[in-house]
Order: sequence, then structure tokens, then C-alpha cells
Amino acid sequence: MPDPHDDLRAIVDEVRRVTTLPPAGALRRRSDRRRRRRAAVTGVGLAVLVAAVGTTVLRVRADVTSPTAGPAGVTSSSTAPSSLAPSETAPSPASPAGPQDILGGRRQVRIVVPGLGGAALASGPDDDRVRATAGAGVDDRALWVLRPAGKAFRIVAAATSADAGQVCMTVVHDAAPGSVRARACDPAAATQLFTIDRVADGSYSILQGRRYVQVVDGTFALVPDLPEALTTTYEFEDRGPSGS
Repeated sequence: MPDPHDDLRAIVDEVRRVTTLPPAGALRRRSDRRRRRRAAVTGVGLAVLVAAVGTTVLRVRADVTSPTAGPAGVTSSSTAPSSLAPSETAPSPASPAGPQDILGGRRQVRIVVPGLGGAALASGPDDDRVRATAGAGVDDRALWVLRPAGKAFRIVAAATSADAGQVCMTVVHDAAPGSVRARACDPAAATQLFTIDRVADGSYSILQGRRYVQVVDGTFALVPDLPEALTTTYEFEDRGPSGS
């Protein structure tokens, strides 16, 4: 029968063998190796953390400051450029021309006869006689510029070709009661000078010499030599800049 003391002795020897500490130098070397491993792991962790934080900061900054792509590759920043902002000084529509512009030769006008359904003074399609005309297709022949000439005016056709030179309303004392024609402007011709005055109702009279230029009933011809008092007045409809 085995001796129990032998079993106890064997157990004590095994415990002593397992729990025997290595020499002090070995313990120090082992401890140093563990500290170096922990430091390396910690350093790597910190590096990863710094890189992650840096990437996040850069991404946030890029989101704030980087332009965003617009249509067709056009880029625009988050704040609209001033050129795209609504203008506070947008030009207002042009105001209608006043009498000073019309009588200053700066505007083209239609010389309209009130009471004749919008009829305006125009030269004929086949002759140079001036009549009150309401038909279609007379716009070019019904545009005039009132050019000051001292205290009088020349009534100059607005649609004048460069080759033909300027054309002016001209009083012609032919068969009574005379006529008004569209003829070449002549600075020396007194028959091309008209006095234009405003009357009580706001329309204008046209006087040549001592007689009013008026429209004859029936033919609507413009004549200068009627023996009667003023019966025809005119209104000036603005049709834009005269170009000179």
C-alpha cells in the first residue's frame, strides 16, 4: 500500500516547481518587453486617432468652403456672387418724351389730325403731295422730325435714304389754294419754315408765312392758302428717337 506521505511530498514538489520565480534579471527583461509592446500599441492607436480626426476636420472644412458644381460644369460658391443678386438699380422703363424733346428735333413723330380717325400727315405713295392719310402701310411716309430753325421749324421726313438726302415739307404756291409737298431740304427756302404754336386744347397749329396749313375736306390734302381762319390743328405722337 502506497505511503500517503509520499503523495503529499510529490504534490509539494510540483507546487514548488510551478511557483518558482525566474531570476530577477529575467523578470526585468520580460517587464521591459511588455512596456515596449504597450507603448508601440498606444503610439499606433494615437496615430490612427489623429489621422481620423484630421480627416474629419478636412472634410468639414471642404464642405463649408468648397464650391459646389452647378449645371453644365459651372461652379458656384455657397454664397451667390453679387452679379447674380437682384439689382437694386435696375433701369426703369423710359418715360414718354415731352414737348421739349419733340420740338427739339430729338424725336420722330406722327403728325395726327384729331377727329379724322387717326389720320396722319404723309407723303403720297406715287407723288410728293402731303395729305392726311389713315390707310395701312404709310408708317415710313408718316414719320417726321421737327427741327428747330431759329424761331421756326423745318418738318423733315424721318425715313430718308442717304442717297436722296433730307426731305422737308415745302409749301408750293401753285394752283390755288396751293399745296404742301415733300421735297429736298433747302436751307435758303423760306417756304420750308413753319411756325408751330400750342393752342388752348393742347394741340398745335402750323403756320407758314401768314396762313395756317390746314386739311381740305374731301381730298384731305394739306394746303397753305385757305382764306379762312384756323380750322385744323395737330397732335404729335412720339415714335422714338430721331437718331440725330
